[in-house]
Amino acid sequence: MALFASYGAADLMGDVANGLLATNSIATMIGLRLLIALEVLMPVALYLSIVLSFGALYANSEFTVMWALCVTPWRVLRAVLVPAGACALLVAFLSLAVRPWAYEHLHTLAYRSTLSLNTDALRGGTFYVIHGGNRVIHVEGRMRAEGPARHVFVMDKKDDRSLRVVSAETGYALPPNGKSGTLVRLEQTHVYEIALAPDASDRILSSTVDTVDPTAHETEDPQLNAAATPTLALLRSKNLADISELQWRFSTGISTLLLSIIAIALSGGRPRQTRYGRVGLAMVVYFTYYFLVTAMRTWLQHGQIGAFPGVWLAVLLLALGAAFSFSRVIRGRR
Repeated sequence: MALFASYGAADLMGDVANGLLATNSIATMIGLRLLIALEVLMPVALYLSIVLSFGALYANSEFTVMWALCVTPWRVLRAVLVPAGACALLVAFLSLAVRPWAYEHLHTLAYRSTLSLNTDALRGGTFYVIHGGNRVIHVEGRMRAEGPARHVFVMDKKDDRSLRVVSAETGYALPPNGKSGTLVRLEQTHVYEIALAPDASDRILSSTVDTVDPTAHETEDPQLNAAATPTLALLRSKNLADISELQWRFSTGISTLLLSIIAIALSGGRPRQTRYGRVGLAMVVYFTYYFLVTAMRTWLQHGQIGAFPGVWLAVLLLALGAAFSFSRVIRGRR
């Protein structure tokens, strides 16, 4: 969790330095991203902890003694399923309730942060893509440090019918007056309204001096995607992207339990082998399953596979792998 948070902080610092993100929103955004990642971090942490701890028991021949004392694999399985079951319930709660809530707040926070764009921090020669690609800002350079920008270019896509392009010789932010957000003064401005629909027409406007509010036309939050949609809303949806997201949420808790069972079998090693001997194989198994689930989600979203079995096919294969691997433990015990 600490490594993930550190990486997220480094990623957000770049946006802060470029004026695309408010400084006071960093901690909140890092916390929301961490909540989203917990549904993946917790199962893999439990999975590796079982492999490492049981690997140490095998390396020290302690499992050999336990088998001699008539400790059965089923007893070992029950001991593992108690913490694994608690972890699976927590992961299911995170996936079904916490993750969509965090995604919704993260999208809203990121969107509103970009509305308060710090124009004085924009660097020359850089394209700034915000609002999911619906707005692009570029300045060729500055007359001096934090001074007026030269050759300003702004592209706004409001809807599927029109595209708005603004080109100005110079531009600079005006001091806030307390009544509105940051205002931008543009000089020698040309505005191009480009029609995207067959029944619309193009328009060209020019002005010597123009004062604009970058947030004036942004009155509504962006439409949320499937990841930020509450689970109850997904249950009523027939959209393939929503169905894929819903199946993923229900599969996380089940896969946590199944991975724990597989970890029991993968922890067994050869005599005098260290507890790290099976970690490489365990990671290959985990990433194979994660890649398969991701592929199934993508195929389902694009209609290449049906809603059934959908993502559940990967879960079924994992269940068969868990049953086969645990049966090998039972046969080895005999």
